[in-house]
Amino acid sequence: MFTAAFLGIGGSCAYNGGQRTRRGTNTPCVAVRAGADTLIFDAGSGIVAAKKHAALQNTRYHMFISHYHIDHLEGLLFWNALFDPEKSVCVYGSPSNLGSARDTVGMFLSAPFHPAGINDFRADVTFRDIAAGETVTTGGGAAVKTAALNHPGGCLGYRVDYCGKSVCYISDIELNNHRGDSGIAEFAKDADLLICDASYENGKCVPGWGHSSPSECAALAKSAGVKKLALFHYGHHLTDDDIDRLEASAKNDFSGAFAPYDGLCVEI
Repeated sequence: MFTAAFLGIGGSCAYNGGQRTRRGTNTPCVAVRAGADTLIFDAGSGIVAAKKHAALQNTRYHMFISHYHIDHLEGLLFWNALFDPEKSVCVYGSPSNLGSARDTVGMFLSAPFHPAGINDFRADVTFRDIAAGETVTTGGGAAVKTAALNHPGGCLGYRVDYCGKSVCYISDIELNNHRGDSGIAEFAKDADLLICDASYENGKCVPGWGHSSPSECAALAKSAGVKKLALFHYGHHLTDDDIDRLEASAKNDFSGAFAPYDGLCVEI
């Protein structure tokens, strides 16, 4: 089994004023089941829905945090697996100006910001610092590679390789700042599924904010030779109709493009 579940596909803020009922508004979380492994990428509000997917249930989880902006962490305290003494979770993330990954998550999950913290978890939770260029082997046959992404404060992209297939998760990136840089295309090369930041409408990216547009994602998909492109991290202001238009535009540029919704599962 090699499946990706889009638990949260929105970015920055979950509020949309009720204008996105078909796509959903949960913030970033993608879960990948690779054989015996359940891999969780980011812990936005979408992570709360992990318990609804039978294929994702496991006794041991590997969680990979791309960066520590709140939309990628806000669901962490509400993930039921962390409070189950029968579960174990290894959390991977880069060190920050606050210290290690454990220090950084611990600061986020502390008073006065939250009523409970990492010491209240009942699962066996461990933390591991990682850096761009490392590869994590999970023990279940999956290999997770890392790459540096251009985003304020830094961000890690992840690529999962399993049984000859691959998923590339590039959640927050300003692709315009990677022009002339073959590293990202090489990182995503020949991936079966590329999940890529499409926060802005085409032509409306804000320089320095660390996000991209569907046309930029399609250009990367073509240069990397991927099979499918999933648009991701939609701006919170985008409506269902807006995303429909962005999907159609991306398909014109790259036929394998699609716009996922909260709860969509894709077989790799």
